[in-house]
Order: sequence, then structure tokens, then C-alpha cells
Amino acid sequence: MKQITERSAYWDIVKGWAIIAVVMGHCGTLSAFVYLFHLAVFFFVTGYFFNEQKYGDDPFRYFGVRLAGCWPRFVIYSACLVLLHNFFVTNGLYDANIGLYNHTAMLTSILHSAALQNTEILEGALWFVGTWLLSSVIFAGIVWFGRTAGRRLGSARIEAAAIAFGVFIAGITGLFLYDRKCYLPYSMQCAFLVIPFYYAAWTLRRHLPSFQRYTTWYGAAVSAVLLHLVNSRLHIFIDISVMDIPGALYYPIALLGIYFVLSISVLALRVPYLSSLLAFFGRHSFDIMALHFLVFKLIDLAYVRLVPAAAAAASLADFPVTFRGSLEPFYLVLGVLLPALVGWMADRAAQFLR
Repeated sequence: MKQITERSAYWDIVKGWAIIAVVMGHCGTLSAFVYLFHLAVFFFVTGYFFNEQKYGDDPFRYFGVRLAGCWPRFVIYSACLVLLHNFFVTNGLYDANIGLYNHTAMLTSILHSAALQNTEILEGALWFVGTWLLSSVIFAGIVWFGRTAGRRLGSARIEAAAIAFGVFIAGITGLFLYDRKCYLPYSMQCAFLVIPFYYAAWTLRRHLPSFQRYTTWYGAAVSAVLLHLVNSRLHIFIDISVMDIPGALYYPIALLGIYFVLSISVLALRVPYLSSLLAFFGRHSFDIMALHFLVFKLIDLAYVRLVPAAAAAASLADFPVTFRGSLEPFYLVLGVLLPALVGWMADRAAQFLR
């Protein structure tokens, strides 16, 4: 099997599995299992593709590139959800205590999105974007620090040691902030916590580019069983968005989950139609992250319109889904597919306007 060192369909498949896991977690399908690792996969992939030759001496340039890639779509999706706010309220998709927006409130909320801040419940999953940007620039800064130290002291070993030390300090800082429940702007506590995933992936690419030879079907099976035991026997459940992690054990558990995703992605490459579909989802993972909550609630609304008796037994304002258990297949399939199609159409429109 060829080395997977350049960006390829493989990495889109990896992201495809990861974003499916995010949607699964939010709609209640194997939530405890996928929450062990799903977001860590995205940080790992970003670290794998960090180009130290291009950005190692200019971390803020790297931040600018990352920001330029996500900011326009973040603002557009956020603005659309703000404009739909009153529709959500009047149709009972939001809690009764949430009021209607006037023009001033709408404008204020839209402008908040320019600073990557969420104001709408249905854009809650986009908290990840600020953390992803901050963690990217923190890792780039650590690499810059190591490269600078190595150049000044004339030692490649000093460079490697300085980078490893910076990663260690970042990880320890993240664990400390999580232990003390310190919520910081843009979830900066999470940005520190996930730096070791960047480093693990970056190191993997530099020193073991042919890693896929170790990602096997039986490795995927064993890792899946071990992850299940983490939930069922150790009773460990993870949600990094609310600082629920098992201390330093978070790292080996999440890395085991990353290995599981890497392994099933290699297997998916052997199935043409499946690999193409997963790669499509991976290329539009941002769109799925941004819009799947909206799809969930539209499914809920459609269901109570079609089955009026269902409205008497549940509240449309329940978040993220109202009919957990009965409608999970619809949440999962449509929550992935429809946002991906929106992203595909947005890409076509952007190409047309160029």
C-alpha cells in the first residue's frame, strides 16, 4: 500500500467518519462511544498537515490562513440562523423564555458572528471553530519556539526537545484548566488540552509516513472493543465541550479512538462507493458541523406536522432532538446528507462567482 503522506481521499474519509461520529453523538446513536474520540480526530488531522517549512517561522500567517478558510462560511451560516430566529421561536423550536428579535437584536447577533461568537442555540456546535483556530496557532507557535531555539543553539536535538517541552506544557495547562473548571473565551482551555494530538500527528507524518501498514481490520476490531470497555466497564464518559474528561487518561483513550478511525478509513478505501461518499462528507465536514442541529429541529417540526399526536407527548424545544430513539435514523442520515449538499452547492456558487 502506498504511503499516505499527501492530502488525499483518505484524509477526507477520516474526516467523513469523524463528522458522522459527531452527528451520531448529538442525535443519541452510540453517543458515549463516539464522544471518546470524535473531536480529537479533527485536531489530529490538522496536526498531520501542519507544514513547518511554510509556517514554522510564521505562526500568525498560519493562523491567518486557517481563519480565512473558515470565517466567511461561519459568518454566513450564523447570519442565516439569526435571521431564522423568530421562525424558531414562533414554531416552538426554542424555549418559551427566549424572545423574538427586533432588527437591532438581529444585527447585534450577526455582528457577534464576525468575532466567531455564537448567539443561536442551533449553532452551538460551532464552538469548535474558535478552539480549532486557537489550538492551530498555539501549536504553530510551539513549533516556531522549537525551531528558533534549535537555530540559535545549532542543535536539531534542542529543537525537538523544545517542541516536545512546549507540547507537554500546553497539555498540562489544559489538564489543569479542566480540573479547575476554568472556562476561557473561545474555549481556550480546550485549545491547550488538544495540542498533544497535533504533535502526535505531526510526529507520525515526519517519522512514520507509512503508518497505514499498522491500521488493520483486526486492529479496528480490537480498538472498538477496548473503547466499548472504557464505557461499559470503566464507566468513563467524555465531553470536552463541558470539561468532562478523565484527567490524563483522556489522551490514550482518544488516541485509541483515532487509531480506530484511521483503521476503518483504510478499510473504506477498498469500497469505491463508500469511500466516495465518506470523502464527500469529509470535504463538507464544516457545513455538517454548522447545520446538523438545524436539520434535527426541522425534522422534529416536520414530524409533529405530519403526526399531530406526537406534539402532545414531547416538546419541540428539547435540544438537540425531540424524538430521541424513534427518529434517530432520520436525524443521522439527513443530519449528515443535507448539510453536505448545502456545502456542495455553496462551493459551486463560489466557483461561479470567481
